Amino acid sequence: MARYTKPELREQIKEEIKASDKGGRKGQWSARKSQLLTQEYKRRGGGFLGEKDERQKSLQRWGNENWQTKEGDTRARRGGTTSRYLPKRAWDELSDSQKRATDTKKREASRSGRQYVANTGPAKRARKDATSPAKQARRDVTGPAKRARRDSAGPAKQPRKAARTGGRMSEMPVAEAAMLVRGLDTRQLRAALRTERDGKGRKTLIQRLEAELGRR
Repeated sequence: MARYTKPELREQIKEEIKASDKGGRKGQWSARKSQLLTQEYKRRGGGFLGEKDERQKSLQRWGNENWQTKEGDTRARRGGTTSRYLPKRAWDELSDSQKRATDTKKREASRSGRQYVANTGPAKRARKDATSPAKQARRDVTGPAKRARRDSAGPAKQPRKAARTGGRMSEMPVAEAAMLVRGLDTRQLRAALRTERDGKGRKTLIQRLEAELGRR
């Protein structure tokens, strides 16, 4: 576990953040407040010695995932209620109605003082996809290679791949499904769009399919 170069400063900042309503209710601790603590500690000149443990690494990953409300705000607590807080990638996978559902669930429960409120099913799956280290690594490392292979594939190869994968797009995260869109023919695009609208209804993927259809 990494040690703090200024432990007294860190404890002081921790008490300040815990007493504030930024990142959660006053007097309550949260993952968001832990992130704010790390940011403020570094900003005031605090450092670390040694290698970070898994908890500290997890918190660092959490900070890199661009967590926000559905409106894109970094502050979840306002006017006595707490909005749902998710990574941007997760919000991008949800339809407008799915976003409202998980956000409303969080807001209503927070008014009664509840701090931990489970996500709705679609939001839970989107969050898992967005925060999975293995899936993030695949997106970061293999994404460019996949796009290069797709772009270099000949006209005869792309439709065959599209035929195999088009029916499985609804099971894929948005980022992976979107990479297949260009390889689908018009019939497959319409089928994929219909399946997505009737199923998960992920806004980003629907817009991508509609845009590709508009170019045909």
